[in-house]
Amino acid sequence: MTVRRIPALWLAVVMGSAAFCGCAKPPAPPINIEQPPAPQAIASVDLPPQSSETSKLPPPKLEEVQETVKRIFKDVVVIDASRNPSYLPGDFNGDLSQDLAVVLRPAEGKLSELNQEFPSWIAREPLKEVLLPKSKAMAQPGAASPSQNPAAGQTIRFEQRDVLLAIIHGIGQKGWRDHEATQTHILRDVVGAEMRTLAFKRAAQVYRGVKPFPFIYGDLIQETLIGQSGFLHFTGGVYGWYDPKNYRPTTTTMPRHSRMSAMIANPKPGSPDPAGTHR
Repeated sequence: MTVRRIPALWLAVVMGSAAFCGCAKPPAPPINIEQPPAPQAIASVDLPPQSSETSKLPPPKLEEVQETVKRIFKDVVVIDASRNPSYLPGDFNGDLSQDLAVVLRPAEGKLSELNQEFPSWIAREPLKEVLLPKSKAMAQPGAASPSQNPAAGQTIRFEQRDVLLAIIHGIGQKGWRDHEATQTHILRDVVGAEMRTLAFKRAAQVYRGVKPFPFIYGDLIQETLIGQSGFLHFTGGVYGWYDPKNYRPTTTTMPRHSRMSAMIANPKPGSPDPAGTHR
C-alpha cells in the first residue's frame, strides 16, 4: 500500500512546482536608454539632406549661363565678359536650390525694354538704399519707396553705361538650370572687386559674434564695394548690401524655407546664436 502511494505523491509535488513556475513573471529585459547627442556648435550643424544637392551640381558653363540669361531677358542684356568672374553659383535665398548671379550690361538699343514699367524681374538699388541719408529715411518711418512695391511698377531707369547683377533663383534639384526658374532680381551699382560666393555655413563661422549683423538666409556674395569689404545678401524678399560701416539694423521676417530660420526654430542644444545674428 505504501509502495503504491509514493508515485502519486511525487506526481503531486512535480505538478505543484510546475504551476508555481508558470505563475512567476519572467525577468524584464535590460532597458537600453538612448543618450542624447552631444551639443554641436554652429560650424557643425546638420542641415537637411537637400542642402547637399547644390554642391553636387556641376560648375556652370558659359553656354548654360548664356542660355539662361536669354530665356529670362531675351536680348535685352548681355553678359559682361570683361568681369572675372562674370557669374557665380550659390544658394543665395536659402531655399536649398542653387541660384545663379550674373554680371550684365544693357544691350545696345534695348534700354526701352529694360526700363519697361512692369518687367518680369525685380529691380533694386541696394547700395543706394544703404547710403540713403538717415534724415530722409526717418522722415517717413515704415513707409516703402515706390521701388519697394512691385505693384507700383519699375521705377529705376537704367542707363547704357550701367553694370548690373542679376540673381536668378533656382527651382528644385536642377536649380537655375530648370526652365521653370524665372524669378530674377536685377541690381544696379553693386558689382565690385573680388566677387565670390561665401557659403552659408562658412559665413556663420566668419561673422560669428559680429554685431550689429543682418539675418542671413543663404550663401553670400562677398566683394569689395565703395572701399568697404562686405556682401550682398537675401533679406527675406529682396537683396541688400552689408558692410560694417554703413549697415543699419532693420526689422525683418525670415521666410519659412530659409536655413537660418530653421536653425533658430530648432536649435541644437548648446549652439550659439547663428552667425552672431540679433533677434
